[in-house]
Amino acid sequence: MGRARCILAATAVTAVMAAFAQPALGSGPITRGLRPASTRTLKPGITLSVYKMRVNDHGHSRSVKVWKISWKAGNPHMRLDSGVLGAYNADDRSVRLGRISSWAGWGAPSGLVAAINGDYFSDSWRHIGAGIPSGVLIHDRRVYSFGWGGPSAGFKPGGDIAMGRPQIVPAKFMLPGWKTATLGAVGELPARADQVAVFTTARVNIPAGGTGFVLDSTAPELLLRGSRTLANRSGLNVSEPVVGFRIEEPSSAYRTVGMRFLAPPTCASGVCPAGSQVAVPAGATVLVTRATGLAADSLAAKLAAHGVLQLSVDDAGWETVDDVMGGKPQLVANGRAISTRPTYVDPWQWSQPHWRPALVRAANGTAWLAVTGGAWGSGVWADTWARMLTQMGAQNALGFDNNSSAELYRPGTAPLTAFDWERSIPSAVALSYMP
Repeated sequence: MGRARCILAATAVTAVMAAFAQPALGSGPITRGLRPASTRTLKPGITLSVYKMRVNDHGHSRSVKVWKISWKAGNPHMRLDSGVLGAYNADDRSVRLGRISSWAGWGAPSGLVAAINGDYFSDSWRHIGAGIPSGVLIHDRRVYSFGWGGPSAGFKPGGDIAMGRPQIVPAKFMLPGWKTATLGAVGELPARADQVAVFTTARVNIPAGGTGFVLDSTAPELLLRGSRTLANRSGLNVSEPVVGFRIEEPSSAYRTVGMRFLAPPTCASGVCPAGSQVAVPAGATVLVTRATGLAADSLAAKLAAHGVLQLSVDDAGWETVDDVMGGKPQLVANGRAISTRPTYVDPWQWSQPHWRPALVRAANGTAWLAVTGGAWGSGVWADTWARMLTQMGAQNALGFDNNSSAELYRPGTAPLTAFDWERSIPSAVALSYMP
């Protein structure tokens, strides 16, 4: 009986050791240094690990370091942000270029622990010293760049990450007859008859030329805020300013929320005419349309039929995302390293030994900010970096601007960069700790 217990105990220890075992050196380009040379705690639950690696990079044996800042995804003390490093120019959606170290002094979230550089960008022709981000850029539900539908990371509560190819599209209010209305304004009359405006104050005066409706939801207030001129093809199909958007991700499920009409004492019929004052119940929102036309008539008909107004919102898995950072390339997807150059990445970005950053969601439930590079600006190819990350345990990973833009910043220390100087850029991915 004693021998059986020993065998069972040995088996259990072996299972535990296997669960925490490092990936085999032979399973990727890392030939030496898969265990960290040093590890230190930056904040409770946040560690910095430094690896000194030997890597087989397309026939070249290279010496590189990897700096990995990791934390448990979903920890309520963690927060990820899209850092907008300078003033925003709405006319061409450009951001004044700045250094992460400078932004840390005036614009970074409190409790900043570390940041890496963000997406690629192009120079603005209208604003000297400003850059236009290549992909999506959203901070605190405000859209700075609508992007091109490429890879992006969405930042969820607790430092968790969603990755995919989100597109920022107009949110739609579903009207009878397969018609829709867009959100055209906040706090003022919308521009077109197939639009609504949202009013968020506790007491709302319905403006001249408008009609108000009270609904039992704050969902319209939570939409992404941005500004684009678009045609609503399922409305009047004319160009109109749109300010309310949602995240649509091709592999994620479509979501709507239902909103019921209310008739508060100051608007007892449920239809609030111009000039009336509405005391807004807790948890409710006032929508205002033009007094006549598609939206007003459709909402009045819904109200009369005791119907529920449906609003399209962020796709499943993205509903808690406050910030989004576009990037390229997608390095790891579902545990598989991307080994073929995507058409949206040029050969120089892909097939040169650059310093490279990454944002990682690992198979063990942790998330990382990571940067790799060697001496004198040398580094590795993009696909080698992808396979290195997979070998280290990445489940999904997204790359950002590389070479001279690659940077790992920590307050109180010199920025880690390829050429020992800090480039001015428009955006960064920031990790903060909240006690």
